[in-house]
Amino acid sequence: MSNKAWSGKTGGTHWMQRCLIMMFRLINPIVLYPVMWFWVLGYIIAGYHGRKGIYYYWHQRLGYSRLAAIWHLYLNYLEFGKAILDRFAAWAGRRVNVRIENQEILNELHSRPQGFILLSSHIGNQELAGYNFPMQKNMYVLTYMGDTKVVNENREAAFAKMGLKIIPYQEDGSHIFEMHKVLDSGNLLSIHGDRMFDGGRVLRTEILGQTASFPEGSFRVAAMERVPVVSLFMMREKKDTYVLYVKQLSDGKYEGHDSKQQATAILQAYVKSMESILEKYPHQWFHFYEFWKQ
Repeated sequence: MSNKAWSGKTGGTHWMQRCLIMMFRLINPIVLYPVMWFWVLGYIIAGYHGRKGIYYYWHQRLGYSRLAAIWHLYLNYLEFGKAILDRFAAWAGRRVNVRIENQEILNELHSRPQGFILLSSHIGNQELAGYNFPMQKNMYVLTYMGDTKVVNENREAAFAKMGLKIIPYQEDGSHIFEMHKVLDSGNLLSIHGDRMFDGGRVLRTEILGQTASFPEGSFRVAAMERVPVVSLFMMREKKDTYVLYVKQLSDGKYEGHDSKQQATAILQAYVKSMESILEKYPHQWFHFYEFWKQ
């Protein structure tokens, strides 16, 4: 994937981002939701790669007509704008109402001495999931630090307040050793299962009817460490109400397979969970690059 297609940075100037945080200390982000109807037009017009990727998702993968795909592309950006506002509101100290599906899975995994992995994605508002996750273990989050200074600073402050610890993504792959330490100590590791970087090793499998690339490391770590894996999706329903969907992908017990086969099995279970969520919330797919053409 080209970095020109996905920069990993939140839009807007530093001044605009700081103003949003200060504003949300006084007002609810839903006040600005109507503004998104006009604001997102600028992102759609300027963001060719993102626009092209989302249009392909609606037109080619979900089978909508050209006109319908353009309309749903717009709604997709609108949902993304609301997710961004909710994230800035969280940095301002505001909380959302959260209902957790299958919390018993988390309770059972927390009761074990063994560590486990949370696989998130760019579906829904994954950062809010971390701020509202019920923790009994220490959570470490593999984090891409290439965003803006304002975003990185506020993310780190919010993580510290919630007791979350950051493992910075390193281009040389040295973060893998920190991930091993976390799991070996019986803690919780949160990583993305769908974020690709240039030059990274990949696993390929079919999603929504066409083959796409996924980062091998996320799934290879889970297989090699032999720990349970769950998927996590934080989906917005209305205003400040979210549902946190939890699904167990692996119990960490593997027999008769090498680590690559195990990693592939976890990936395929992860993709099924993605497709299931997208069936319910198709407009909360936030892959603003050409996902199937990596």
